[in-house]
Amino acid sequence: MHILIPEDPVFMTRFLEMEEPLLHSLYYLHLYDLPQDQAETIRRAYEGWGEIQAAMPKFLTWHTPTAFEVAAPRRDAEGYRLHSPDGEQLISLYAVEVSVESISCLIACLTLLQEAEKELGGPLASALHAIKEPRDRDLVDNFRRVLLALQISAPLALLASVQQAAPAGPVQEIFLDAAQHTEFATYRDRFCYVLSTGEWWTYTMHRSLYL
Repeated sequence: MHILIPEDPVFMTRFLEMEEPLLHSLYYLHLYDLPQDQAETIRRAYEGWGEIQAAMPKFLTWHTPTAFEVAAPRRDAEGYRLHSPDGEQLISLYAVEVSVESISCLIACLTLLQEAEKELGGPLASALHAIKEPRDRDLVDNFRRVLLALQISAPLALLASVQQAAPAGPVQEIFLDAAQHTEFATYRDRFCYVLSTGEWWTYTMHRSLYL
């Protein structure tokens, strides 16, 4: 399946934080303290995250110091430049092919972590508390939001257009038509909404990166 990944610093920060500190810590520091079925679910999720990360263009792994710092997108990005019908430069989107199995493994892991958070005790709940405590961040909620973003269906016309672009193809400049730009705006709004912390200001500032 294909997903659309924007050159979005807020998303990349949140996506990378799924691995470090959450999945990395669970895998390397706590895995042997967990029941075998829970350990296997986390192991498969970590592998699924790695498969998705490896499929992304390498220059998309940049990110801001925190997911709440809204940095300006790079307008001189590698790859290609995406434009509105009026010629305004937009954040570039990249068609990334990932397996359904990788997404499914992440969904299973998220369900496991959410259930563990509801427990009063247990090794996984204790591990999550230990990882979260010094950072004062809701890492499982971040996991949930990124996974929702990854599951947004790629609009077909928009997907077909950006698949022509580097690094998958030779096209360096893409100008969206009116229908594709409408798909872009709808995708942008959904993407920013699911990553939002629920604050209107945060959502608005994040959305402004796409204009």
